[in-house]
Amino acid sequence: MSAAPIQSRIPADEYRALPAMNISLLKELRRSALHFQHAKTHPKESAAMTLGTAAHCAALEPERFTHDFVIWDRKTDSGRAAPRTGKAWEAFQAEAGARTVLTVDEYWLAVEMAAAVRTDAVAAKYLAQGEPEVSLRWQLVDRPCKGRVDWLTTMDDGPVIVGLKSARDCRPFIFGSAAAKLGYHLQWAWYFDGYLAITGKTPRMVEIVVESAAPHAVVVYVIPEDVIDQGRDEYQELLRQLAVCERDEIWPGPAETELILTLPSWVYGPADEDLSDLQLEA
Repeated sequence: MSAAPIQSRIPADEYRALPAMNISLLKELRRSALHFQHAKTHPKESAAMTLGTAAHCAALEPERFTHDFVIWDRKTDSGRAAPRTGKAWEAFQAEAGARTVLTVDEYWLAVEMAAAVRTDAVAAKYLAQGEPEVSLRWQLVDRPCKGRVDWLTTMDDGPVIVGLKSARDCRPFIFGSAAAKLGYHLQWAWYFDGYLAITGKTPRMVEIVVESAAPHAVVVYVIPEDVIDQGRDEYQELLRQLAVCERDEIWPGPAETELILTLPSWVYGPADEDLSDLQLEA
């Protein structure tokens, strides 16, 4: 590889242009190979993702926040937020250039979430020193791979990879369920293995989770070995599926034959109670 295998703060566009597999794309195979192929040329965008990116920047790179984000604060004559259409919006976009546009509410929400993270005593100890937006590049068999970790630091003479995520509910069981559904365990294993492949050192994995609604509660999770192992098993299986699709040049959707539809059990209500042992009073 021509570029350094570990680099901090390279521009996001430059990172995205690196010709290597990343875990966000690979996770699309969990839905289908067809979705994977589509995602290669159609990156996902949403208001939630924009807010997450803004909160990341405000918390981890505050010096960049006001430079990379701009507020759309135009009002209509009635005092409501002006729609993002028309000549005024087009002129504002042209002036914003490459900066990401936020509403007033989105801007202050990102600021509040970042403040909650930075003032949380447990989270703050991991963010006291380190580097943000660290790009990793490594080789997995014959496949170039890449990853972009939120924060890389050293504690107790060992490396720590720190993630920052927003969630509706940061309580353990709720967030754990969301993490499994969204494939965060694959992501943790991917970064863990990438860092190990590059440096020969085993990193600790930590995830800071901040709620997206006030009061922006924060919980810091240490990711245990069994979660990393599960994520590794799953992403390696996806790589095996990908190799077959590449070999055969076939990219099927979620099902290749007709299926019988089933509904979840809750639709049918509770099971009938057994009344055989009950005595009816006269």
